[in-house]
Amino acid sequence: MKTHHATMLHPRAKQHGEGACWWAARRQLIWVDILACEVHLYDPAQDEDRMWSVPCQVGFAHPTETGDLILGTREGIARLDLRGNEITFLVDPEAHLKDTRFNEGKPGPDGRLFAGSMSDDKVSPLGSLWLIEKDLSARQLLDNVAISNGLCWSHDEQTMYYIDSPTRRVEAFDYDAATGSLKNRRTVVEVPDGLGKPDGMTIDVEGNLWVALYGGGMVACYDPIKGKMIERVLAPCPGVTCPTFGGPGLETLYFTTSRLNSEQLAPKEATAAGHIFAAEPGVQGCRGTVFGG
Repeated sequence: MKTHHATMLHPRAKQHGEGACWWAARRQLIWVDILACEVHLYDPAQDEDRMWSVPCQVGFAHPTETGDLILGTREGIARLDLRGNEITFLVDPEAHLKDTRFNEGKPGPDGRLFAGSMSDDKVSPLGSLWLIEKDLSARQLLDNVAISNGLCWSHDEQTMYYIDSPTRRVEAFDYDAATGSLKNRRTVVEVPDGLGKPDGMTIDVEGNLWVALYGGGMVACYDPIKGKMIERVLAPCPGVTCPTFGGPGLETLYFTTSRLNSEQLAPKEATAAGHIFAAEPGVQGCRGTVFGG
């Protein structure tokens, strides 16, 4: 098995780094600190990190066609105007639920937003996966979810992969771009005890899945056909949360990490916890899309 080692970059979360997303048009890395209620933009070329505070916990941020960011928060889906530093709350399909928040989301191949929620206790199946159309109408795709996490699509856009972290599984669905519907649910990866729980996820052009293993200190590369780990990127701290491919050729694997419970870590692990990391695994990632609404 190939093993790569990641390089620590200077941006660091105050509490829980998450939501890594490459903004190709700006050549910048979007990431969030969920518990600190912050959205960040990191420019690797200049080694500069900018931060926007938002009024509630934020699980993900992705670019839109208009050049601002679409957010998934505790208060629903919101839009962040980076120029005016203004946030506008748009829709909350879980407004009736007080013990959930949006945790993971991505624009699909056709510009719709797929937004997943989680329960505050991380166990109860109160969360869902929602499809947010460009007109901001919402449709529930999955229910009985504890912690919505990794989302990505195959290079041919025919398959969607999804993680509900406590299940320790990566599941696949046939994806219908015309309707946004999912069918033929099946398990393609099972993460054994002792490797951490599957968290964020991205995909490369060869169809392999790169899965953050929270508590396992790595991003693991899985072949979804065989269900086997074939490569890994090691981090010097256990709380690896979310990977994404970035850089001019989408050949750099960036990932976020958490500082939660860092007082329980060895000194070197505690020093690394919360930082952004980068590695060069020798493969190109699939280009992401922007929200079309």
